[in-house]
Amino acid sequence: MEYDLVIVGGGPVGCEIAALVGNDLNSLVIEEHGQIGLPVQCAGLITPRVIEMTRTGNSILNKLSSADFHFPNGLILEVRGKGTKAFVVDRRRFDEICYERAVSAGASFSLNSKFIGFSNERDKLKLAIEKNGERQIILTKLLIGADGYRSRVSEIGGLGQPLERVRGIQVDIDYEMDEQDIVQIYLGERVAPGFFAWMIPCGSFTRLGLCILEQFGAPVNYLKRLLKQLGLDQRKRIRLSSGIIPIGPLPKTYADRLMIVGDAAGQAKPLSGGGLYTGCIAAQCATKTVLRCFEEEDFSARLTSTYQRAWKRQIGRELDRGYLIRKVFTRLDDKKLDEIGSILKREEVIEILSTGDIDFPSLIAPSVLKAAPSLLKFSPQLLRSLIGK
Repeated sequence: MEYDLVIVGGGPVGCEIAALVGNDLNSLVIEEHGQIGLPVQCAGLITPRVIEMTRTGNSILNKLSSADFHFPNGLILEVRGKGTKAFVVDRRRFDEICYERAVSAGASFSLNSKFIGFSNERDKLKLAIEKNGERQIILTKLLIGADGYRSRVSEIGGLGQPLERVRGIQVDIDYEMDEQDIVQIYLGERVAPGFFAWMIPCGSFTRLGLCILEQFGAPVNYLKRLLKQLGLDQRKRIRLSSGIIPIGPLPKTYADRLMIVGDAAGQAKPLSGGGLYTGCIAAQCATKTVLRCFEEEDFSARLTSTYQRAWKRQIGRELDRGYLIRKVFTRLDDKKLDEIGSILKREEVIEILSTGDIDFPSLIAPSVLKAAPSLLKFSPQLLRSLIGK
């Protein structure tokens, strides 16, 4: 079998590329799971931009405008936004719609197929996959790795792995929250060391989850503790899911006949772990490069490098700034978190926070630091770099 383009990974990012390429090329998406959308590995909280880009409005369960931040000492920082800041989606249905768009655009899919590896074969790449216990060989002119954390494509291509990873777990429980437009965020070393926990209203049920740094052990232990702390440990559990989020973009996301996108490239937002918006932007950039490669009949790194320059122009600054802020955050113990909470609770600071953009959270950092300069003491050099001092 031979294709113009092969995409390893049938998640939203891989499907987005396949949908955008459309009938212009003969493309194949290789997906290791037998069913699109499973297993679920995402909190399902995304911005209006993502809904618009992926045309997935039919997956929406709820909309959110505000957030409550719970600090270790009990302080609750109430941030009230104007208008819809995010949508809660049925992540399985979201993925299915992305898949349907790709199929409608002309992409072929090979489900239940394990990607083994690839090698150079004259003017093509020779891929090996395993399907139904049998090894198959596929030839392609161009390969895209959208195969998530611990990307096999990136590893074999010599492009490495993201800087760090966080482990996440979440559960949907039979509990209806009173305030359906407010997400609850929980901070603290005992709650979610190195990250945070969330409680998301989804209409008739609630999604509760958290992420922690890998060195702190199994996230399920923190989830059990949080459920008990919130008095929800006896509630019926509808579904449980878990996953790993890579943090920190790869230094290089391209090579001859090769590009790496999404979580495989470490393009998730460092502050929230969300990867759909950044992944979709990377998918758009990759698609433009793919089409240009075929127009010029040049699949060398000289041309595939234009993909990296494009995504860095659009989201590189946000990822870099977000990673800087994250470095500060991971050094904070509960005492320092509580001190920060007391600084942020000032009305003028909360007003700035309410204008925040989930896809570009670092944009408000300079305004927050100017309104509350005492925050600089928590990491003067790093934080001053955000305001150009």
